[in-house]
Amino acid sequence: MRDPIENISKLQKQLNDLQLENQILKNILNQAGVSYKQSIARLKAADEVENYDPEQGKRIIHPDEITDEMANNFFARFWGRQDVYAKRNENKDTGKAGYYTQCSNFWTSACHRKLKTGVSCKNCKYYEYKPLTKEDILAHLRGNAYNASDVIGVYPLLKNNTCRFLVFDFDNHEKNAEENDFANVDDAWIEEVEAMRNICVLNGIDPLVERSRSGRGAHIWIFFDKPIPASLARRFGTALLDKGAEQVNLKSFKYYDRMLPAQDKLPEGGLGNLIALPLQGKALRSGNSAFVDSNWNAYREQWEVLWSKPKLSQEFLELKIKEWSLLLGDMEESEQGENREKPWERNRRFASSDVAGKLSITLSNGIYIDNTNVKVALQNKIRRMAAISNPVYFKNQAIGTSNYDTSRWIYLGADHLGGYIEIPRGLYDSLIDNLEQAHIEYEIQDERQVGRNIHVEFKGQLREEQALALEGLTKFYNGILHAATAFGKTVVCSAIIARKKVNTLILLESSSLVEQWQESLEKFLEIDEELPTYKTKTGRLKTRKNIIGRLQGAHDSMNGIIDIAMVGSLCKKGEYHDLLNQYGLVICDECHHAASDTISNVLKEVKAKYVYGVTATPKRADGLEKINYMLIGPIRYSYTAKEMAAAQGVGHYVYPRFTRTVAPRGIITDKMHPNAAYNIIHGNCIRDEQIINDVKACVLQGRTPVVLSKYKDHSEKLYSRLKKYADHVFLMTGNNSKKEHKKILEQLHEISKEETLILVATGSLIGEGFDYPRLDTLFMAMPVSARNIVEQYAGRLNRDYEGKKEVIVYDYVDSHIPMFDIMYAKRLKAYKQIGYEVCTGIKGEKQTANAIFGGDNYVEVFQRDLLEADNNIIISSPVISGSKVYELIRLLKDKQVNGVDVTIVTWEPDSYGFGDAGFWMQLHEEIRQAGFYIKTVEDSCEHFSIIDQNIVWYGNINILGNAKLEDSMMRLESKEIAAELMEITFGEKI
Repeated sequence: MRDPIENISKLQKQLNDLQLENQILKNILNQAGVSYKQSIARLKAADEVENYDPEQGKRIIHPDEITDEMANNFFARFWGRQDVYAKRNENKDTGKAGYYTQCSNFWTSACHRKLKTGVSCKNCKYYEYKPLTKEDILAHLRGNAYNASDVIGVYPLLKNNTCRFLVFDFDNHEKNAEENDFANVDDAWIEEVEAMRNICVLNGIDPLVERSRSGRGAHIWIFFDKPIPASLARRFGTALLDKGAEQVNLKSFKYYDRMLPAQDKLPEGGLGNLIALPLQGKALRSGNSAFVDSNWNAYREQWEVLWSKPKLSQEFLELKIKEWSLLLGDMEESEQGENREKPWERNRRFASSDVAGKLSITLSNGIYIDNTNVKVALQNKIRRMAAISNPVYFKNQAIGTSNYDTSRWIYLGADHLGGYIEIPRGLYDSLIDNLEQAHIEYEIQDERQVGRNIHVEFKGQLREEQALALEGLTKFYNGILHAATAFGKTVVCSAIIARKKVNTLILLESSSLVEQWQESLEKFLEIDEELPTYKTKTGRLKTRKNIIGRLQGAHDSMNGIIDIAMVGSLCKKGEYHDLLNQYGLVICDECHHAASDTISNVLKEVKAKYVYGVTATPKRADGLEKINYMLIGPIRYSYTAKEMAAAQGVGHYVYPRFTRTVAPRGIITDKMHPNAAYNIIHGNCIRDEQIINDVKACVLQGRTPVVLSKYKDHSEKLYSRLKKYADHVFLMTGNNSKKEHKKILEQLHEISKEETLILVATGSLIGEGFDYPRLDTLFMAMPVSARNIVEQYAGRLNRDYEGKKEVIVYDYVDSHIPMFDIMYAKRLKAYKQIGYEVCTGIKGEKQTANAIFGGDNYVEVFQRDLLEADNNIIISSPVISGSKVYELIRLLKDKQVNGVDVTIVTWEPDSYGFGDAGFWMQLHEEIRQAGFYIKTVEDSCEHFSIIDQNIVWYGNINILGNAKLEDSMMRLESKEIAAELMEITFGEKI
């Protein structure tokens, strides 16, 4: 509880500081001859408004007639695309509404919606945009349709990527919100609109605020005097918000999502977001779709207010962006690229002048900052620490998918009544660093749960790297252990419990890990505590059989000493388990899942003094790992899969197996839908036969394989074909019950070394926590791409087992399907990162020259291979550049004289989709003139080179184009793989 006298003292000091600052600024303005009295008068006038009038519709003076001239002038302000528009439509049965792009062929005999064929409008060949007419605008303004079916929505982003206005949209854009006219469900939007209005006024912009037609939302309009680039308009909007963050309390990060146009350029085949126009007759008669003052009263003269609002020039926008960037840092650079970081990162330094006295910090389930004596600028900077860019938003933007209900930023902070800003525990180090760099004094009140002491000792033996991990974590109150599969994370966690000696909760996401954890804790801990008691339903007092409690589904034997809990079971009907906040130590296993709603909600609730996480794969496929670091803490110790592979003394190899799978001609595209691509290989019998033959050969060599597929039915199909090829063949998919899974695990551990076995499973089932050390060979029966998935799958082979000499991943490369070829290139990079090398046979023999190279180090070795060629060279490079082609011609001139044949495989000139086709045709002719044979292809073209039908380079580097540093190529010597690639590329002639 704050001392009231202390509060008054702080406020008085803050007032004195503000008055002093105000006088200094006035002196500076006076000396510069800058008038500020008019601005003050305008601000005062903005406050001199009527009290809110409950009869909003009656106060508006409606014109006697909406004329053609009014309609034309209206659209001159709200000028969107004219060749296409949308109209509101209300379902007569449900009353739910939505906006639909208008089509000239709607409900004709060719309309698929009328025919109920299931073909969407977007994919309909008869789809024809209906142009916006003056009559449509008049109907919108008059609003005579009883069901508001005359409401118009326009698309602000014009075809040349310019716009006539910028609008901040404060309607509700959650999923299905359109059914209720985008009405907000709470009042937070009102505060957001007020803040945005203040930002505009403080920075010399006179905005037009509209209460939207639902009455529970708003739009803020800023007009331009001519079409300007949407990118410039959006940069201006971002700069305005950045500047406003120095002046106005911004408690939400939705502002950056509110801007329309919502993108700099039109997505391919897309229209961008639409916005409903104001002054819609029907809604206006109720006081909505109306322009309002700062007290939310609709202006009486709506049209007069509209005409009075100024239009900003492009020069004004550019001037303001330049002016504000001088104050806030260079915005130009931070706004480039799809995956740009937060625009405020350039200006997040704290300033001591922003705090009057000491900053008060309270530690609990998060970090709470008392903002009583903190200026707005610093409050916003603290909030911004808890915001991250949303990779899903930028991914959608890159592929032209709607971001209708996807936020650009993810905010993990909160504002609380009483004047506290909450940010996640993982930001503690950053917060303290920022305060100390700014020389801001602070005081900390620790309200975290210390738990109760327990008598526990560690009875295991830590390896050197495990001991380092223990020290790395325990010198902090929170953080993550990133350690490869088979590192012994449960052993380290047991040692942490023994070191801290406080009651502990283990959080699990997968039920398959509960027994493993219980066995490990019992094995490595000596717990000297009395067995807890509990009451039965009949009231009898009984003693637990185990000191380690469990919460899993309906089973609850948690006792507050050392407990293992399934995260999903900790909250039921909105209520958290009574014991959740009684532990002094919480450990989250497989903590890369912490970003999920279920786990993040629990971690936000936890008040334990010590919070740790462990994972083999901190990177998430969706790019949201920063959420994990905020909720749990940064990575304190890392032991990578590559280090693990080196320390094991066991060879780690990937064996590329090129399939002959091809798609029917005409359906292969770089933008093929993933489901369509997977369907091509899902039921491919020839591909499956290749996998089955490889597994058979593997078993005959005495290896123990696990075959992983993405699909249950594919796993079942492979299982049925493989049943006769080993002494024991098991199938594990989601169709099995937990009892069946448990039984299979028991049977696996009972099999003798002399007996052969094959395990077939879906990857999702044994991707995490599956423990069967005998496995030494992985068959990647379906392609994946994310590094964390590759690392998880390969991790199944990493556990130590007597006699294990090497582990091999059979990777099936569907090179003729572009999407899968790209995915293989990503896997290749992942293999390199986790310490795998390329092999060319089942025994795992690795020639010394086999390796995986990056775009930064392959050239020297590749050129040496070219210069040592004796017979022929084949280079397949979809994209070629003049400089690389001329360099190759010079390099191989002498080799040609000595009889070495050179073949180039590349795209046809018209297949590039960029540049001048004439340039590529000329370059192809120069290649022929140099004596090279050139083979052109229309679509699928792989990235490889074959030298003397033995040395193979394969990956995703354009050998004759520009190579990116992050791209990869594998180099291996294999006549078999060379023959496969040549047959795939040239057919049976070679």
